[in-house]
Amino acid sequence: MLDINITQVLFNFLALSSFYGLFAVGLALVFGVMKVVNFAHGEFFMMGGYAIWLLLMGLFGLPPWVVFLLALVVGPLAICVLGLVVEKLIFEPTSDDAFNGFIASLGLSYVLQSLAALSFGVVSKSLPVLIPGQVVVAGGVLTFQRLAVILGAVLMMAGLWYFLNRTPSGRAVRAASQDRRAALLQGIDLKRVRLLVMAIGVGMAAVSGVLMASIINIGPYMGLEAIWKAFIVVIVGGLGSISGAIVAALMFGFIDSVAITAGFGQYIVIIDTVIMLGVLAFFPRGLLGREAPALESGAVKQLLRPLRAFGPVVKIAAALFLAAALIAYPFLSSTYYVGLGILFLINVILVISYRTITTMGGWSFAHITMLAIGAYTSALLQTVFDLSFWLILPIAGGLAALVAALIAFPVMRTRQFYFFLSTFAAGEAIRQCFIQFKEPFGGIEGIPFLSPPGDLFGISFFDTANYYLLVLGIAVLCGILLYLFDISRTGRTVKAMAENENLSSAIGVNIWAMKTLAFCVGSFFAGIAGALFAAYNGFVAPTDYTAQFMFKVIAAVIIGGNRTFWGPVMGLVVLTAMEELLRGWAQLVPLIWGLTIILTVLFLPQGLEGLARRLLARRTGKTGEPAPRGEVADALRA
Repeated sequence: MLDINITQVLFNFLALSSFYGLFAVGLALVFGVMKVVNFAHGEFFMMGGYAIWLLLMGLFGLPPWVVFLLALVVGPLAICVLGLVVEKLIFEPTSDDAFNGFIASLGLSYVLQSLAALSFGVVSKSLPVLIPGQVVVAGGVLTFQRLAVILGAVLMMAGLWYFLNRTPSGRAVRAASQDRRAALLQGIDLKRVRLLVMAIGVGMAAVSGVLMASIINIGPYMGLEAIWKAFIVVIVGGLGSISGAIVAALMFGFIDSVAITAGFGQYIVIIDTVIMLGVLAFFPRGLLGREAPALESGAVKQLLRPLRAFGPVVKIAAALFLAAALIAYPFLSSTYYVGLGILFLINVILVISYRTITTMGGWSFAHITMLAIGAYTSALLQTVFDLSFWLILPIAGGLAALVAALIAFPVMRTRQFYFFLSTFAAGEAIRQCFIQFKEPFGGIEGIPFLSPPGDLFGISFFDTANYYLLVLGIAVLCGILLYLFDISRTGRTVKAMAENENLSSAIGVNIWAMKTLAFCVGSFFAGIAGALFAAYNGFVAPTDYTAQFMFKVIAAVIIGGNRTFWGPVMGLVVLTAMEELLRGWAQLVPLIWGLTIILTVLFLPQGLEGLARRLLARRTGKTGEPAPRGEVADALRA
């Protein structure tokens, strides 16, 4: 029988709910007014933690509680100024495109993480107890530091309520949140409101970081774990709903406090994600949420008239030259670069299959998880059942598609940001399963001693050149199958559906089924890539399938563009080249990638393929513009 102290559960509940609420309400407020999910919200939380650490180092000798109080003022104010700069340089230029604003915030997240790692190191830092002492009630212990978190959150929430309900500026914020067009007609300066809301949102994140700094370790990646929790809270509560965020914070604060007190704290990620998926199955907009804004990127502009800049002879000659170069590559390169080529081809399968998912109008953050499922399937079937690689390969893809179908049941009823954020949480929960369950997944160490495919027609795949050619052949086959799906009636229906879901539904298209199909098809090929990845590495471990890897996939699609198959591949070439050029400065890679994402969103929103299309259009005198609405309807009826 579990020995649970009710008083301790209550104390943990108050502390966790206060932190979740304070952090998530700032995120919900920003979305409510600016209609963008700020993925970098966690990094402003991280900077709040570093603010108090810097003050402790600079004001050594002062009592810690004095530094703590000073940090509660100086830290958030400095970070508010940074938030205003971010709003003017990044979010205001993308205010007409919610999706681009979100992607820019994703790039900003990695820029801030990299700057923190370069400035302070990657090793987490522990702070001393800033407010010593504790209260003991009926066996439950509440430290003064956690009491400060509770009181700070209550005061911030009370101040926010007073501001929104009792001040002219607060009423302007509420008006802009409810109807921006009506607010504009009433003479409200929306740019000023956006600046004010951004300052409040990042300020609340910074206050959270200061309050939690001596409770958790400070590190450049602490914001990633915090933003995961904030996403779950705002998804369940409802995007843009402050009251919903508070309700969800209280709910998860209670659930997590019971789990921690009962000794199941390591499973919190899994527990909370299952609850989130259950809520979404019945409340696609969350408990008190509103519909997310329509995305203007992704698949929304997919239907294009073909731009024929070159004749068939030129295309055939180019294809033959490319094929010859790829086949000759392993015989002309060193072992290192052959290995690099293998990883590149595996990533090609990954990014073009991800592009298939984006054609249905949703951007999944769980694609790297499907890669992991394929890899773990391959490892288990080889080590436990001693199956042949040639049987394992389709099974790995099939199991990844099956998991995608299970995730799709609740999340495919959601739209836009709900889909992205819920797949982010689901993917992390699955990765935590690989970490927490040592049997059968091997825990954090993973599963070692995997072998490459067995000989085929006397060809040994222990030779990296032969394995490269095998992966090349499979990559070409996957590309052909995905291309056939893309140009098929079903593929054209999926893309047209993303253009106008209401029209699609009106003429009888099963929206849920089409989205799920695209999600599962993309996940199947990610599972195939996972099996190839595991066979090449010789082991699988959860540390290989992180959010940073997923960021690379998204970055490739954004930088290259997702209208054609060549777009993501072009983006992947750019990212791989950057990674190789910065091989000796690995910490600079995410910084450069993040900056590239931001610059692409601001100045090249259609990616490299959009740039190439414009250059070819000048050469041929054709525009290759998106198809008119009538052609969209024709594609749906086809």
